[in-house]
Amino acid sequence: NELKQEIQGLQKNYETVPGLAVVLVGNRVDSSTYVRMKKKVAKEIGIHSIDVTLEDTISEEDLIAEVEKLNADPKVHGILVQLP
Repeated sequence: NELKQEIQGLQKNYETVPGLAVVLVGNRVDSSTYVRMKKKVAKEIGIHSIDVTLEDTISEEDLIAEVEKLNADPKVHGILVQLP
């Protein structure tokens, strides 16, 4: 897999494991399935994933605060936010 090779190159050349933060808001089955598939592929190609599950009642302000916290984490290189 070409992407897996690129990830391995990053790990070798930069001594870092790419990280993907997955923020799931709510408990919709279709959203959970989508997120689960993204995490599965991330694992298969060597990307570290960080899971954050939030209630669908979270305020926009609190959600933004969670994303900002993840954005400040040096182990996170991408953030996927799945809204209901």
